Amino acid sequence: MSFTEEEIRPCYLEDGQTVMVTLTNSGYLLYTLNLLKSLQPYGLDQKVLVICMDAPAAVALKERGYRAHSENHQELARFCPWNTKGYDEICYMKLRLIHRLLEMGRHVLLVDGDVVFRQDPRPAWRSWFSVPASPASPSSPPSPLYDIYIQNDSENNQDTSNMCTGYMWIRSTPTTIRAYDCVSEEGKERYRGCAMDNNDQTYFNRYVKPLCRMYALPLEDYPNGNVYLKRRQELDGRCILVHFNWLKGHHKLVAMKQNRMWLLSPEEERH
Repeated sequence: MSFTEEEIRPCYLEDGQTVMVTLTNSGYLLYTLNLLKSLQPYGLDQKVLVICMDAPAAVALKERGYRAHSENHQELARFCPWNTKGYDEICYMKLRLIHRLLEMGRHVLLVDGDVVFRQDPRPAWRSWFSVPASPASPSSPPSPLYDIYIQNDSENNQDTSNMCTGYMWIRSTPTTIRAYDCVSEEGKERYRGCAMDNNDQTYFNRYVKPLCRMYALPLEDYPNGNVYLKRRQELDGRCILVHFNWLKGHHKLVAMKQNRMWLLSPEEERH
């Protein structure tokens, strides 16, 4: 990851330490544009740092006024469905991105491109960013309640066996930096065991979750695709976002359109 402090500084959220990021490529670009448009009502679309696998995707985003950085992997420019070859490499880039930002002392708010925001997410973020005083001693250094706030990929809030890495906030601490080490030989070997087995999500559930203080976000406010499609009448009007995972290939595009969450006009799709 070759971006600099100067490149990411304009993307800091209101705590001055968190960078909101997403990854894309030319084959996934329309989903990313849909995500960004869903953030537009809250003035957040141009705060997102978009890491592009290929240069043409970065050029297209910059022409629209977004903050994009190209990693120049032209071989990863195509749409890569879940758990196919290429998808595993993009997921590894996601882990490298998180590790790089954490090492820079930045907190990370990672959002996948198949997320659509339905309400202003900032009130929840403010509670995550805050660092309450330690109850042990008022004079001791502040101690955060959680290292990670993350979406649940299960069907009920009590089941936290499978967390979803498509929406999460990660505090930069020595523990999270160590947990996200995917660049050492040991870290690379860990990821090889996760590649093609739900990739970065498996990596999180195996190697990050056991080490960190984690808060599972309530499914009623942050539904995964499976929960939303089963409970949409209950959740519409309440949820902060919808993540259209659990849908392979472009079935997610169909579901977004059927549920009126495809926000791009035909003109925006073409240009």
